[in-house]
Amino acid sequence: MFVMEKTKSLNLRYNEMCNDWDGLHDCIDPKKYEHGQLVLSWKRLNVSVEKITQKFFQKSKITRQQILYNVSGNVQCGNLLGIMGPSGSGKTTLMATISHRTKGNFEGELLLNGRPVSEEVMIKISGFVPQHDITFEQLTTLEHLYLMANLKMDRRTTKTALKARVDYTVIALGMREFLDTTLSMSSGGERKKVALAVQLLNDPPILFCDEVTTGLDSYSATHIVNTLKRIARTGKIVICTIHQPASGVFDKFDEIVLLSNGRLAYQGPVPMINQLFQKFNYKCPDLYNKADFVISIMNSDNEQTKRNVDEMCKLSSTDKQTDLNYDLFNDQILLDYTQHLQIQKPLWITQLILILNRSIICLLRNYKVKLLELGTIMFLGVILSTPYLDLKFDTKAVQNWQGFWFSLITNSIFQYCYTSIITYQAEFPVVHREVSNNIYALSVYYISQIVITFIWTVLETMMYTYLVFWVVGVNWELLIVTTFVINMLICRSYGSVLSAFFDKFENIVIFSLVYDYLAVSLCGAYISLGTLPFILYYLKYFSIFFLGCETLSILQWKDITFIPCLDVDNCLRDGKEVLLSYGYDIDRFNTDIIILGSFYVVLYMLGYYGLLRRTKKQPAY
Repeated sequence: MFVMEKTKSLNLRYNEMCNDWDGLHDCIDPKKYEHGQLVLSWKRLNVSVEKITQKFFQKSKITRQQILYNVSGNVQCGNLLGIMGPSGSGKTTLMATISHRTKGNFEGELLLNGRPVSEEVMIKISGFVPQHDITFEQLTTLEHLYLMANLKMDRRTTKTALKARVDYTVIALGMREFLDTTLSMSSGGERKKVALAVQLLNDPPILFCDEVTTGLDSYSATHIVNTLKRIARTGKIVICTIHQPASGVFDKFDEIVLLSNGRLAYQGPVPMINQLFQKFNYKCPDLYNKADFVISIMNSDNEQTKRNVDEMCKLSSTDKQTDLNYDLFNDQILLDYTQHLQIQKPLWITQLILILNRSIICLLRNYKVKLLELGTIMFLGVILSTPYLDLKFDTKAVQNWQGFWFSLITNSIFQYCYTSIITYQAEFPVVHREVSNNIYALSVYYISQIVITFIWTVLETMMYTYLVFWVVGVNWELLIVTTFVINMLICRSYGSVLSAFFDKFENIVIFSLVYDYLAVSLCGAYISLGTLPFILYYLKYFSIFFLGCETLSILQWKDITFIPCLDVDNCLRDGKEVLLSYGYDIDRFNTDIIILGSFYVVLYMLGYYGLLRRTKKQPAY
């Protein structure tokens, strides 16, 4: 007689993968929660955005679009809350609103233990893991963690304590294997862990995670959610937005907020969501992904289903559940998170050193791009200088010498300006986010960029002028080289201003074309400046092309007391006459240098204002 052996089945919900880093055995008694009994509540939130449509010859049209409608809810410490819904349902908007990361205004109440919480307080006591993990990718994981630890933690923290906190975070999140890997080479799951680790360095009582599992495979997604649940069990409030997770991941959440077209359809424990749907005769089939089933109902085009979803939203619109938690906590418990409000940020100079060090590392590790830029400008220098090879000093050569300086200045200005108009285009989204989260001051980043740009421009220009002057036969004198470097620094500051003010490249091109057309025509190469109308005569001082051409022409001709003359009727006898023939004044050199210096300062001040204006907008989360 044969005995049939019972077939073993694999239950993914309880296998090793799903329970990895579960941390449920580490659950701390609520009375011993480090941050006290905290409840974050939001009541009757209404969020709308304005869209401005620009019209020619007509008044701009302003339309308002409502995103959230009377959304209420709450979450207690020790719980992992998931915000779920179809695309466009308002998940990220709700997350940004309750975390005070949105620049727009909202109607409603945002409360911590029944008391209003300000944007300043919320940013100090919470961490935000964004959906898009953008950062300076040239850094290694360990370098990035230490930088953020120095910027986010109290400046009174000792180096030993800071290192211990970083080591603890690394071990807790299982990050040892990729500590020395640059962020550009890290996988999606590793980058999510890095982003999470950064927010945990200062041990915030509230943690927000936007689309934390998006783009990850099932194992990585499960691992991340298990880690978040373990973090929540230490007494933190952890809130995540999720988009159709696997069944095993979905069941890991303690509570779910379900949104539909900006309205609250459900908030409560995950197992109870079945009871709500069964009231409307919806039952999830066996072996079917529960999250997929819920989203399919929320996103259905069936008219009856839409009416049922509307009814769910009406049932969930009451504030009764929210009100239950308002009066449960007293002032003594409220003071448990004030340690985060008393953190002393690093001094401004310390922030500058840290950010400057990051900029230097990124510059050195991005050497291929810089070498390509240097190689390009050296190649263009050879092409520019070759026609003027070994020039002589006679009347016939005056045009050649001036042609050389005009070509050198105008082409170099275009080259240096256009290589700097991308200064902030790539980095600004990262900086915008970090400045908005009060990690460091915008002025710190801006000064560090000025320093890096100054050092690189000086080195690049010295090599460039050495090559060009050697080909043409110009003496590589300190004053001439310094003057040329000053002119190129102005070009870089001009390009940086354009990059700071405009976030779109096409707007930069349009603006620069208007200025360049006027400025080039006033440089003195195409018209005698002495014949200009009175109004245009003084506009030349706003032309960096004119200032560059005049200063270098003065240095070229000021010491030339005699020029051999072959044509007596058409003769320029010395350098002063050469300068006068182009409308240049030999006595204006110091004035031009002062104007150039003023341009350098004013342009960078305008650039700072441009970046400051852009930081008032919503950062990329």
